Amino acid sequence: MSESAAEYFGQHGFRHAWSVDFEFVVLPGHKPNPFCMVAKCAITGKTIKLWGDELNHCPFACDDNELFIAYYACAESACFDALGWPQPRRMLDLYAEFRLATNGVGSNFGKGLIAALLHYGLPTIGGEEKDAMRALAIRGGPWSDEERVSLLDYCESDVDAVLRLLEPLLGAIGRSGEDFGRALLRGRYMAALGIVENNGIPIDTELQNRMIHHWSAIMQNLISEVDEDFGIYDNGRFVQARFEAYLYDNNIPWPRLYTGRLKLDDETFRQQAKVYSSIAPLHQLRHALGQLRLNGINVGPDNRSRTMLSPFGSKTGRNQPSTSSFIFGPSVWIRNLIKPEKGRAIAYVDWSSQEIAIAAALSNDALLWEAYESGDPYLAFAKQAGIIPPDATKDSHPEARQQCKAIVLGLNYGMMPQSMSAQSGVHIERARQLLNLHKATYRTFWAWGEANVDHALMGLPLSTVFGWRIHFPHGRGLELNPRSLLNWPMQSHGAEMMRLAVSMAVEEGLVICAPVHDALLIEAPIDDIEQHTARLSEIMADASEMVLGAGKRCRTDAKITRYPDRFEDEQRGAHMFSIIMKLLHRAENQK
Repeated sequence: MSESAAEYFGQHGFRHAWSVDFEFVVLPGHKPNPFCMVAKCAITGKTIKLWGDELNHCPFACDDNELFIAYYACAESACFDALGWPQPRRMLDLYAEFRLATNGVGSNFGKGLIAALLHYGLPTIGGEEKDAMRALAIRGGPWSDEERVSLLDYCESDVDAVLRLLEPLLGAIGRSGEDFGRALLRGRYMAALGIVENNGIPIDTELQNRMIHHWSAIMQNLISEVDEDFGIYDNGRFVQARFEAYLYDNNIPWPRLYTGRLKLDDETFRQQAKVYSSIAPLHQLRHALGQLRLNGINVGPDNRSRTMLSPFGSKTGRNQPSTSSFIFGPSVWIRNLIKPEKGRAIAYVDWSSQEIAIAAALSNDALLWEAYESGDPYLAFAKQAGIIPPDATKDSHPEARQQCKAIVLGLNYGMMPQSMSAQSGVHIERARQLLNLHKATYRTFWAWGEANVDHALMGLPLSTVFGWRIHFPHGRGLELNPRSLLNWPMQSHGAEMMRLAVSMAVEEGLVICAPVHDALLIEAPIDDIEQHTARLSEIMADASEMVLGAGKRCRTDAKITRYPDRFEDEQRGAHMFSIIMKLLHRAENQK
């Protein structure tokens, strides 16, 4: 046991510092089923090994004086939850700390435990041996006495590996109470997220199974049904010339490749559909034809979808769950499969114009904050820039507001005038003019943003108020994209808000089903949903103030869905879902 680690944790007032690891079986869509656990204390050297029924009772005092250390603590937290054990109150997650230490710099070995050991030149078991043990664990019991010994030894090897990682990662964290507190904040989120993953999302599996059974027939008729409004397909083939003619006839600008051909990738369609809603059904059709797999949404026997949420997966610190297995990942209409059980309700609570609030608060741009607080920052920008009169409304000047909205949102995605022109439907010179007006109106924000970019280009790290940072080694500045650097503080501070809100909500006993970028999905009994939603909104506002500073609170919007209704994105997914349902009924009636 490392004397420096024991001293470090003792200095911070901990009685024990348990490196803990479970072995468990987990089927797609299910909660984990733990069958053994090993824990070692980095302070006292004490070891605990439990197998099978020995897991019926928690061996730890889960109070503020007990620290738990893990690599990807979501798994350990989910096992604590599945066993009915009290949740650890203090968690240090070395996965999150390794991601932080290598964010921007990268690692030649990946993100897993073995990768972290290799990165620091520490001994590790071989990949083949680890794969063999994983396969044995996944196979499930019963296990022979020899296999049980091997699995416990394997579990202990991971515990020892985590202890070996302590020295380099504690060095990266730092010895100050503030630095260690921020690490515990990240671990706190990882622990909360394990419970969220276990909660899962309620799914209408009866409808999902019907769709899967008739999916081939639905696909055969989907093109003709959707294309009736577009006239673009020919014998199931997308004809670019017809699409170009459609865009011309409907006055919809579209980004092009350097060759002059239209950009037809999924991301371009996704962004265009946000501005031109008429394109949304076509985007969803192409997505459905290209990669949608309804059976990729894993659902357990309790009709709840569960998947790894992959926290700290992106450079901004946001989650990166699989776009195929996370129900908020594929086409928007798929979300209509979300349906609360009888007697239950769900609410989708999202921060309103979150990135604008972050930009205004952190840059201390009073005009931009005034625009945010107006409730309509796009209309406010048009007024502040002198584009429309002070008494204008979105009804009196809808075109100007739409143009300004496209410019403001385009900035969030690091767009240049060419892309903004395509998004806003204005000539490129007008897009440049609007961009320049934004820079002239919000000078303080732009000075702050460009200072951040210069900071990064000089090889210096960018950091959030709670210590999530990205590193830019000197000499690699020319490889960086200034537009993504401009947006990094907004995205990363949004992730900080999310982590705080999830942690506080879970600890308060609210049932969080999923974090979704800038929103949370919550569930409660029908009679309690309004109260729980109101409390979650308060928590999210509190979390925003912790990030943005005293007096700066980000508003939230909430949409409640009660049984027997289903979740619905009325603006983007409702039309396609209605088409799918019509085709499903047609397929079923043909049998």
